[in-house]
Amino acid sequence: MIISRSIGRQTIARQTVASVLTTTAIAFSICTAAEAASLAAAAQATTPIISDERDRHVQREIKTALSADPGLRNSHIAVSAHSGLVTLAGVVTSDEQRGRAQRAAMAVRGVREVENILEVAEH
Repeated sequence: MIISRSIGRQTIARQTVASVLTTTAIAFSICTAAEAASLAAAAQATTPIISDERDRHVQREIKTALSADPGLRNSHIAVSAHSGLVTLAGVVTSDEQRGRAQRAAMAVRGVREVENILEVAEH
């Protein structure tokens, strides 16, 4: 069964998010960091396209905030946004990174709610 959330004209399937998470987790367990990052990026390419310029702006701002945070190194986070609802998916190395990503996303103007489905992968 595929569980999804209908957002306007788009549907973000939880199966898509699960696919990204699974690919990323497997990549980190069997590959070097560079190879894993490449596989994670390929998995993220299958995520839904953001249809609104405001959503794209929020997504860019969150990605900028995440990459600027030195505490989020070695994390691989996919960001989707629609009408202030943001989903963070991917792999981080600790619960601290998971919380930092949540706080960074919430600090971006235009974000109303963050669904944090980041997985913690221990190395």
